[in-house]
Amino acid sequence: MTINEYLAKKTPLSPEQIIEFGTKFKSNSAKAGDYIIHEGEVCRKILFLEEGCMSMVYERDHKSFIKDFIFENSFASVYESFITSEPARYSLKAITHCKYESIARHDLEKTYQSVPQLRILAASQTEAAYLNLTRRIESLITLSAEQRYLELLERRPRLLSEVPLYLIASYLGITDVALSRIRKKIVS
Repeated sequence: MTINEYLAKKTPLSPEQIIEFGTKFKSNSAKAGDYIIHEGEVCRKILFLEEGCMSMVYERDHKSFIKDFIFENSFASVYESFITSEPARYSLKAITHCKYESIARHDLEKTYQSVPQLRILAASQTEAAYLNLTRRIESLITLSAEQRYLELLERRPRLLSEVPLYLIASYLGITDVALSRIRKKIVS
């Protein structure tokens, strides 16, 4: 789905407003393993993922720690950096081939002026991100690794078919060996 199709389906914007906003986006693609936004750079854009899967990833001492995954028909950015104009503390990386559209911060701000209803969409996206983050923190604090995996199966089953297990293990905060044990235990 393109950004224009998404907006037509999910917002009360007029066709003219959608076209005005849509023209500010630039089409891009990334191969699996490509970095879209690097840790340490200031993020100056928001993406709309049309196809593929990305991860928000911290990399420390040659290890990757997955913050979250992004699938098609979703917005993505390194939001903290985008909001504060400070260097990104994590990267946005393609897991699969990705096709996405991006809008620069200054273009987004200009469009907010001419299409103020877009702020409602931004607020709803922010609320959804907050709820997702709250659930994630809560599960990391209160659930065992097995319970986190079972919750992931229930809430986001798609991850298991589209994301390599070693990345899922990182997302769960465990090793791939521990995830293998959990999966084996659940199957038997």
